[in-house]
Amino acid sequence: MMLVSVRWTTPVMVTFGNGADRQFDCVHDALDCLQHEWPSPRGKRHAKAVEVLGGALARLVPVEDARKAFVSACVESGILVPQVDRKVSKTRKFGQVFTRDGLSRSAGLEGAG
Repeated sequence: MMLVSVRWTTPVMVTFGNGADRQFDCVHDALDCLQHEWPSPRGKRHAKAVEVLGGALARLVPVEDARKAFVSACVESGILVPQVDRKVSKTRKFGQVFTRDGLSRSAGLEGAG
């Protein structure tokens, strides 16, 4: 039986501890990473993501819920590369940057420009 990949609309980019960047755009690849390539330690969000992504592959969980669970696990592990949401980027202030944990902070450029 051929496995059909379930894709989400916005890819998730991560950077592993060895500096390797990787983009995930489907449930299958993300689940494989969670199960076989995930950095230690593995926390509660990792376990929840494995469960939710498995449900998405079985078509029991919405794909975007699976993406959110995967992103949450990435944040927990500190490997998520913050992505610019085109809708949000129009309202961001000049100089706003994001930390590795996905939180916004000012770059100290409020007076510039």
